[in-house]
Amino acid sequence: MVIDVDKIICELEEKGLKISDKEKLTYYIKNFNVNTFLADYSDFFINEQGNFDQGVNSEDIIRLYIFDKNLGVHVFKCLLIIEKMINTSLVYATINVYDIKDKCLLNLDENVIKNDVLRNLDKVEPYTEFKPFLYKYTKYLDSNKNIKKLVIKDEPDNIYKWKNVPLDLMCLTWSFAMTFSFFIASSMKIKETVMENLGIKKEYYAGFVDLIKNFINIRNHISHNIVLYDSEVKYATDELSDLYYFVFKHKVLKQQFRLIHLIKFISVLSNDATLFDKTMFYVKKLQITEPFKEQITNLFDI
Repeated sequence: MVIDVDKIICELEEKGLKISDKEKLTYYIKNFNVNTFLADYSDFFINEQGNFDQGVNSEDIIRLYIFDKNLGVHVFKCLLIIEKMINTSLVYATINVYDIKDKCLLNLDENVIKNDVLRNLDKVEPYTEFKPFLYKYTKYLDSNKNIKKLVIKDEPDNIYKWKNVPLDLMCLTWSFAMTFSFFIASSMKIKETVMENLGIKKEYYAGFVDLIKNFINIRNHISHNIVLYDSEVKYATDELSDLYYFVFKHKVLKQQFRLIHLIKFISVLSNDATLFDKTMFYVKKLQITEPFKEQITNLFDI
């Protein structure tokens, strides 16, 4: 047998892990992938010699895993709110600023779309030329049954066959990353409108961009089963620190930025005052062997 759970558990015991409940540990190994569950969450308890520190038991790993997944669930819920808010205000601003009467972006002259609406396409990472960029934004339109009714069947162009789809309907098929790319490509007037809707002044644009990049990174961590609780703030910058001071009136240097600071942002922007409190509740409730609990608690100490 290639995947032998009993053998895996024996190897863990040989490395010094105390098995509190073999049946429970077996359940987690079988159902949550030995690489995700054990490799990602046991490293925290292993010393430089590759063995488990004294006193560590299997329940520590299970509880840390559960804690991280609970953390991801309530953070993800609030990220979806922020995503929808940005998505909606972005398309409404675009429709209003360019006075698109029928709300159909692709009905505008192509040069207007290229030179006015998406004037900063060269700032999008990774850079994509104009027509491939539009293709990305129409790629999943046929996944929405209401949008499918609007397709122009005799139009050979895979992009412009969707020209009768209103922008505020089209955006329902966009991912957070796609919405963010459209935001970056837009004019500053559009960006300012989106930021104003979230209570952010235009002078903090650079910090706001770094913040959204961090949000997308967190979202990807949660979606792809990457450990969240001690994840690095990938886009920690002076501009992000300035934005933090503007919102919270407290200075945090970029090298001091941690996940909990991003969670505070998420709580404010999603208008969910319970997010931060729930996070701290989970942290305090976590029951694992000391000094590991203190080390984790320190990650959330602001």
